Amino acid sequence: MTNRYTQDKAASAEILRLILQKAAGHPASFTPPTYAVWYEFLTGINPPLSEAMNNLLNDNEQITGEITQGLFDLHISESNPEAQKAFRLNMQRVLGNLAQFAETTGGETGRFSDGLQKYGEKLTGKLDTPMLKNLVSEIMQDTQTMRSSVDALQGKLHDSKSEIEKLQQELQNARSEALIDPLTGVFNRRGFELQIKKLAVNADLQDKKIVFMMLDIDFFKKVNDTYGHLFGDKVIRAIAEVLKAKVKGQDSVARLGGEEFAVLLPDTSLQGAYAVAEHIRQGIEKGKIRRQEKQESVEGITISIGIADCDANGDWTDAMGKADEALYASKNQGRNRTTLYSVTS
Repeated sequence: MTNRYTQDKAASAEILRLILQKAAGHPASFTPPTYAVWYEFLTGINPPLSEAMNNLLNDNEQITGEITQGLFDLHISESNPEAQKAFRLNMQRVLGNLAQFAETTGGETGRFSDGLQKYGEKLTGKLDTPMLKNLVSEIMQDTQTMRSSVDALQGKLHDSKSEIEKLQQELQNARSEALIDPLTGVFNRRGFELQIKKLAVNADLQDKKIVFMMLDIDFFKKVNDTYGHLFGDKVIRAIAEVLKAKVKGQDSVARLGGEEFAVLLPDTSLQGAYAVAEHIRQGIEKGKIRRQEKQESVEGITISIGIADCDANGDWTDAMGKADEALYASKNQGRNRTTLYSVTS
Protein backbone atom coordinates (compact mmCIF):
# COMPACT_ATOMS: atom_id res chain seq x y z
CA MET A 1 0.00 0.00 0.00
CA THR A 2 1.34 3.45 -0.89
CA ASN A 3 1.31 6.47 1.36
CA ARG A 4 -0.74 9.61 0.86
CA TYR A 5 2.13 11.43 -0.92
CA THR A 6 1.94 9.75 -4.32
CA GLN A 7 3.55 12.44 -6.50
CA ASP A 8 6.65 11.40 -8.46
CA LYS A 9 9.91 13.35 -8.44
CA ALA A 10 8.93 15.70 -11.27
CA ALA A 11 5.53 16.46 -9.76
CA SER A 12 6.95 16.97 -6.28
CA ALA A 13 9.57 19.32 -7.73
CA GLU A 14 6.79 21.39 -9.30
CA ILE A 15 4.95 21.41 -5.98
CA LEU A 16 8.13 22.61 -4.27
CA ARG A 17 8.38 25.46 -6.79
CA LEU A 18 4.76 26.42 -6.09
CA ILE A 19 5.33 26.29 -2.34
CA LEU A 20 8.31 28.64 -2.61
CA GLN A 21 6.27 30.97 -4.80
CA LYS A 22 3.14 30.98 -2.64
CA ALA A 23 4.76 30.91 0.80
CA ALA A 24 7.31 33.61 -0.03
CA GLY A 25 4.65 36.27 0.48
CA HIS A 26 3.99 35.18 4.04
CA PRO A 27 6.12 35.59 7.19
CA ALA A 28 6.25 31.91 8.26
CA SER A 29 9.73 30.38 8.10
CA PHE A 30 10.31 27.38 5.83
CA THR A 31 10.17 24.83 8.64
CA PRO A 32 8.96 21.20 8.15
CA PRO A 33 5.46 21.99 9.52
CA THR A 34 5.21 25.01 7.19
CA TYR A 35 6.27 22.90 4.21
CA ALA A 36 3.81 20.12 5.14
CA VAL A 37 0.92 22.59 5.47
CA TRP A 38 1.59 24.21 2.08
CA TYR A 39 2.25 20.83 0.43
CA GLU A 40 -1.04 19.28 1.56
CA PHE A 41 -2.90 22.50 0.75
CA LEU A 42 -1.54 22.83 -2.79
CA THR A 43 -2.00 19.14 -3.63
CA GLY A 44 -5.55 19.14 -2.26
CA ILE A 45 -5.07 15.86 -0.39
CA ASN A 46 -6.33 17.29 2.91
CA PRO A 47 -9.75 18.94 2.38
CA PRO A 48 -10.21 20.24 5.97
CA LEU A 49 -6.78 21.87 5.81
CA SER A 50 -7.54 23.28 2.36
CA GLU A 51 -10.79 24.77 3.64
CA ALA A 52 -9.01 26.40 6.58
CA MET A 53 -6.22 27.76 4.37
CA ASN A 54 -8.65 29.09 1.78
CA ASN A 55 -10.59 30.91 4.49
CA LEU A 56 -7.38 32.55 5.72
CA LEU A 57 -6.18 33.49 2.25
CA ASN A 58 -9.59 34.81 1.18
CA ASP A 59 -9.48 37.08 4.25
CA ASN A 60 -5.99 38.25 3.17
CA GLU A 61 -4.55 36.79 6.37
CA GLN A 62 -0.77 36.66 6.65
CA ILE A 63 0.27 33.05 7.29
CA THR A 64 2.64 33.24 10.24
CA GLY A 65 4.71 30.51 11.83
CA GLU A 66 2.20 30.33 14.67
CA ILE A 67 -0.68 29.86 12.21
CA THR A 68 1.12 27.14 10.24
CA GLN A 69 2.03 25.31 13.44
CA GLY A 70 -1.61 25.47 14.53
CA LEU A 71 -2.79 24.14 11.15
CA PHE A 72 -0.17 21.39 11.29
CA ASP A 73 -1.19 20.36 14.83
CA LEU A 74 -4.90 20.39 13.98
CA HIS A 75 -4.96 18.85 10.49
CA ILE A 76 -1.71 16.90 10.02
CA SER A 77 -0.21 15.89 13.36
CA GLU A 78 -1.64 12.60 14.64
CA SER A 79 -2.21 13.66 18.23
CA ASN A 80 -3.17 16.70 20.26
CA PRO A 81 -0.01 18.62 21.27
CA GLU A 82 -1.75 20.21 24.25
CA ALA A 83 -2.70 16.76 25.54
CA GLN A 84 0.87 15.56 25.06
CA LYS A 85 2.25 18.58 26.92
CA ALA A 86 -0.19 18.11 29.80
CA PHE A 87 0.67 14.41 29.99
CA ARG A 88 4.41 15.15 30.17
CA LEU A 89 3.99 17.80 32.87
CA ASN A 90 1.72 15.62 34.99
CA MET A 91 4.03 12.63 34.64
CA GLN A 92 6.97 14.79 35.74
CA ARG A 93 4.96 15.90 38.77
CA VAL A 94 3.94 12.35 39.74
CA LEU A 95 7.43 10.94 39.30
CA GLY A 96 8.98 13.89 41.14
CA ASN A 97 6.71 13.40 44.13
CA LEU A 98 7.37 9.67 44.10
CA ALA A 99 11.13 10.14 43.93
CA GLN A 100 11.03 12.61 46.81
CA PHE A 101 8.96 10.20 48.91
CA ALA A 102 11.23 7.28 48.03
CA GLU A 103 14.25 9.35 49.07
CA THR A 104 12.62 10.07 52.43
CA THR A 105 11.84 6.38 52.90
CA GLY A 106 15.39 5.56 51.87
CA GLY A 107 16.64 7.78 54.68
CA GLU A 108 14.41 5.95 57.14
CA THR A 109 15.76 2.63 55.83
CA GLY A 110 19.35 3.79 56.36
CA ARG A 111 18.62 4.89 59.90
CA PHE A 112 16.86 1.60 60.63
CA SER A 113 19.85 -0.34 59.28
CA ASP A 114 22.27 1.67 61.43
CA GLY A 115 20.01 1.11 64.46
CA LEU A 116 19.93 -2.66 63.90
CA GLN A 117 23.70 -2.73 63.73
CA LYS A 118 23.98 -0.84 67.03
CA TYR A 119 21.43 -3.10 68.67
CA GLY A 120 23.41 -6.10 67.50
CA GLU A 121 26.57 -4.68 69.02
CA LYS A 122 24.78 -4.11 72.32
CA LEU A 123 23.54 -7.68 72.37
CA THR A 124 27.15 -8.94 72.31
CA GLY A 125 27.72 -7.30 75.70
CA LYS A 126 26.42 -8.14 79.13
CA LEU A 127 22.82 -7.02 79.62
CA ASP A 128 20.68 -7.38 82.69
CA THR A 129 16.93 -7.91 82.41
CA PRO A 130 15.87 -4.20 82.54
CA MET A 131 18.50 -3.29 79.92
CA LEU A 132 17.35 -6.13 77.68
CA LYS A 133 13.73 -5.02 78.01
CA ASN A 134 14.68 -1.45 77.05
CA LEU A 135 16.65 -2.72 74.06
CA VAL A 136 13.73 -4.86 72.85
CA SER A 137 11.40 -1.87 73.30
CA GLU A 138 13.70 0.36 71.19
CA ILE A 139 13.94 -2.31 68.48
CA MET A 140 10.15 -2.66 68.42
CA GLN A 141 9.70 1.12 68.23
CA ASP A 142 12.20 1.48 65.37
CA THR A 143 10.65 -1.50 63.60
CA GLN A 144 7.21 0.07 63.87
CA THR A 145 8.56 3.36 62.50
CA MET A 146 10.14 1.52 59.58
CA ARG A 147 6.97 -0.46 58.96
CA SER A 148 4.96 2.77 58.87
CA SER A 149 7.39 4.24 56.32
CA VAL A 150 7.17 1.11 54.15
CA ASP A 151 3.36 1.09 54.38
CA ALA A 152 3.30 4.77 53.43
CA LEU A 153 5.61 4.10 50.46
CA GLN A 154 3.43 1.22 49.31
CA GLY A 155 0.38 3.46 49.55
CA LYS A 156 2.17 6.17 47.60
CA LEU A 157 3.20 3.66 44.93
CA HIS A 158 -0.40 2.46 44.62
CA ASP A 159 -1.71 6.04 44.33
CA SER A 160 0.97 6.92 41.78
CA LYS A 161 0.19 3.80 39.73
CA SER A 162 -3.50 4.77 39.68
CA GLU A 163 -2.69 8.34 38.68
CA ILE A 164 -0.34 7.22 35.91
CA GLU A 165 -3.01 4.85 34.56
CA LYS A 166 -5.48 7.74 34.60
CA LEU A 167 -3.02 9.98 32.72
CA GLN A 168 -2.41 7.24 30.17
CA GLN A 169 -6.15 6.88 29.63
CA GLU A 170 -6.57 10.64 29.22
CA LEU A 171 -3.79 10.69 26.63
CA GLN A 172 -5.36 7.75 24.81
CA ASN A 173 -8.72 9.54 24.83
CA ALA A 174 -7.07 12.66 23.41
CA ARG A 175 -5.47 10.60 20.65
CA SER A 176 -8.80 8.98 19.87
CA GLU A 177 -10.52 12.37 19.78
CA ALA A 178 -7.91 13.56 17.27
CA LEU A 179 -9.19 10.89 14.88
CA ILE A 180 -12.90 11.73 15.30
CA ASP A 181 -14.96 14.40 13.57
CA PRO A 182 -16.48 16.43 16.45
CA LEU A 183 -19.70 17.29 14.61
CA THR A 184 -20.75 13.76 13.70
CA GLY A 185 -18.77 11.39 15.91
CA VAL A 186 -17.50 9.40 12.90
CA PHE A 187 -13.85 9.24 11.81
CA ASN A 188 -12.19 12.27 10.28
CA ARG A 189 -9.80 11.84 7.32
CA ARG A 190 -6.85 10.94 9.53
CA GLY A 191 -8.89 8.39 11.44
CA PHE A 192 -10.18 6.95 8.16
CA GLU A 193 -6.64 6.56 6.82
CA LEU A 194 -5.61 4.82 10.04
CA GLN A 195 -8.45 2.31 9.58
CA ILE A 196 -7.24 1.61 6.04
CA LYS A 197 -3.70 1.00 7.28
CA LYS A 198 -5.00 -1.45 9.88
CA LEU A 199 -6.87 -3.39 7.21
CA ALA A 200 -3.76 -3.48 5.00
CA VAL A 201 -1.88 -5.54 7.60
CA ASN A 202 -4.83 -7.79 8.45
CA ALA A 203 -3.74 -11.28 7.38
CA ASP A 204 -7.37 -12.37 6.88
CA LEU A 205 -7.87 -9.73 4.16
CA GLN A 206 -4.70 -10.15 2.10
CA ASP A 207 -6.42 -11.88 -0.82
CA LYS A 208 -9.62 -9.86 -0.61
CA LYS A 209 -10.97 -6.55 -1.87
CA ILE A 210 -11.70 -3.31 -0.04
CA VAL A 211 -14.49 -1.14 -1.41
CA PHE A 212 -14.43 2.64 -1.09
CA MET A 213 -17.73 4.49 -1.16
CA MET A 214 -17.61 8.28 -1.54
CA LEU A 215 -20.80 10.21 -0.72
CA ASP A 216 -21.74 13.86 -1.07
CA ILE A 217 -24.90 15.72 -0.04
CA ASP A 218 -26.64 17.16 -3.09
CA PHE A 219 -27.15 20.94 -3.28
CA PHE A 220 -25.86 21.35 0.26
CA LYS A 221 -25.09 25.04 -0.24
CA LYS A 222 -28.75 25.57 -1.10
CA VAL A 223 -29.74 23.77 2.11
CA ASN A 224 -27.52 26.11 4.13
CA ASP A 225 -28.73 29.20 2.27
CA THR A 226 -32.39 28.23 2.67
CA TYR A 227 -32.50 26.89 6.21
CA GLY A 228 -29.30 28.19 7.84
CA HIS A 229 -26.03 26.60 8.90
CA LEU A 230 -27.44 25.13 12.12
CA PHE A 231 -29.90 23.10 10.11
CA GLY A 232 -27.12 22.24 7.68
CA ASP A 233 -25.13 20.80 10.57
CA LYS A 234 -28.20 18.82 11.61
CA VAL A 235 -28.43 17.36 8.11
CA ILE A 236 -24.78 16.32 8.23
CA ARG A 237 -25.27 14.67 11.64
CA ALA A 238 -28.43 12.89 10.47
CA ILE A 239 -26.70 11.42 7.42
CA ALA A 240 -23.76 10.34 9.59
CA GLU A 241 -26.21 8.50 11.85
CA VAL A 242 -27.74 6.72 8.85
CA LEU A 243 -24.30 5.65 7.64
CA LYS A 244 -23.26 4.41 11.09
CA ALA A 245 -26.45 2.37 11.31
CA LYS A 246 -25.70 0.67 7.98
CA VAL A 247 -22.10 -0.42 8.68
CA LYS A 248 -20.87 -3.22 10.89
CA GLY A 249 -17.76 -5.12 11.90
CA GLN A 250 -14.68 -3.75 10.19
CA ASP A 251 -16.70 -1.30 8.06
CA SER A 252 -15.85 2.35 8.75
CA VAL A 253 -17.54 5.71 8.19
CA ALA A 254 -15.72 9.03 7.91
CA ARG A 255 -16.53 12.64 7.26
CA LEU A 256 -13.79 13.91 4.97
CA GLY A 257 -14.80 17.55 5.21
CA GLY A 258 -17.83 19.73 4.56
CA GLU A 259 -20.67 17.60 3.22
CA GLU A 260 -18.46 14.77 1.93
CA PHE A 261 -18.40 11.31 3.55
CA ALA A 262 -16.57 8.06 2.88
CA VAL A 263 -17.42 4.47 3.78
CA LEU A 264 -14.86 1.66 3.90
CA LEU A 265 -16.19 -1.84 3.21
CA PRO A 266 -13.58 -4.62 3.54
CA ASP A 267 -14.18 -8.06 2.03
CA THR A 268 -17.12 -6.75 -0.02
CA SER A 269 -17.90 -7.14 -3.72
CA LEU A 270 -18.70 -4.16 -5.91
CA GLN A 271 -22.24 -5.44 -6.42
CA GLY A 272 -22.66 -5.95 -2.68
CA ALA A 273 -21.41 -2.42 -2.05
CA TYR A 274 -23.76 -1.09 -4.71
CA ALA A 275 -26.72 -2.71 -2.93
CA VAL A 276 -25.63 -1.18 0.39
CA ALA A 277 -25.18 2.24 -1.27
CA GLU A 278 -28.62 2.14 -2.85
CA HIS A 279 -30.20 1.16 0.46
CA ILE A 280 -28.48 4.14 2.09
CA ARG A 281 -29.35 6.54 -0.73
CA GLN A 282 -33.03 5.55 -0.85
CA GLY A 283 -33.33 5.71 2.93
CA ILE A 284 -31.97 9.26 3.01
CA GLU A 285 -34.17 10.31 0.09
CA LYS A 286 -37.30 9.13 1.91
CA GLY A 287 -36.29 10.65 5.24
CA LYS A 288 -37.42 13.85 6.89
CA ILE A 289 -35.39 16.10 9.16
CA ARG A 290 -37.22 18.19 11.71
CA ARG A 291 -36.52 21.91 12.17
CA GLN A 292 -37.01 22.42 15.89
CA GLU A 293 -37.36 26.18 15.80
CA LYS A 294 -39.98 26.13 13.03
CA GLN A 295 -41.83 22.96 14.11
CA GLU A 296 -41.63 21.62 10.56
CA SER A 297 -39.91 18.77 8.75
CA VAL A 298 -37.74 19.16 5.68
CA GLU A 299 -37.69 16.39 3.10
CA GLY A 300 -36.03 15.94 -0.26
CA ILE A 301 -32.46 15.75 1.06
CA THR A 302 -30.50 13.47 -1.29
CA ILE A 303 -26.96 12.19 -1.73
CA SER A 304 -24.79 11.11 -4.66
CA ILE A 305 -22.46 8.13 -4.35
CA GLY A 306 -19.39 6.79 -6.16
CA ILE A 307 -17.85 3.36 -5.63
CA ALA A 308 -14.47 1.74 -6.46
CA ASP A 309 -12.34 -1.04 -5.01
CA CYS A 310 -8.76 -2.25 -4.66
CA ASP A 311 -6.79 -5.08 -3.06
CA ALA A 312 -6.48 -4.86 0.72
CA ASN A 313 -2.79 -3.96 0.42
CA GLY A 314 -3.18 -2.10 -2.86
CA ASP A 315 -3.13 1.55 -3.83
CA TRP A 316 -6.02 2.87 -1.74
CA THR A 317 -5.37 6.50 -2.69
CA ASP A 318 -5.95 5.52 -6.32
CA ALA A 319 -9.13 3.65 -5.34
CA MET A 320 -10.42 6.66 -3.42
CA GLY A 321 -9.68 8.83 -6.43
CA LYS A 322 -11.64 6.47 -8.67
CA ALA A 323 -14.55 6.43 -6.21
CA ASP A 324 -14.44 10.23 -6.26
CA GLU A 325 -14.58 10.21 -10.07
CA ALA A 326 -17.60 7.91 -9.90
CA LEU A 327 -19.18 10.30 -7.38
CA TYR A 328 -18.80 13.21 -9.78
CA ALA A 329 -20.25 11.04 -12.54
CA SER A 330 -23.31 10.65 -10.32
CA LYS A 331 -23.41 14.42 -9.88
CA ASN A 332 -23.09 15.06 -13.61
CA GLN A 333 -25.82 12.55 -14.43
CA GLY A 334 -28.40 14.34 -12.31
CA ARG A 335 -27.46 13.57 -8.69
CA ASN A 336 -29.29 11.31 -6.24
CA ARG A 337 -27.75 8.19 -7.74
CA THR A 338 -24.99 5.61 -7.25
CA THR A 339 -22.24 5.00 -9.82
CA LEU A 340 -19.63 2.23 -9.95
CA TYR A 341 -16.23 3.31 -11.23
CA SER A 342 -16.07 0.24 -13.47
CA VAL A 343 -19.13 1.54 -15.28
CA THR A 344 -17.64 5.01 -15.86
CA SER A 345 -14.11 3.95 -16.87
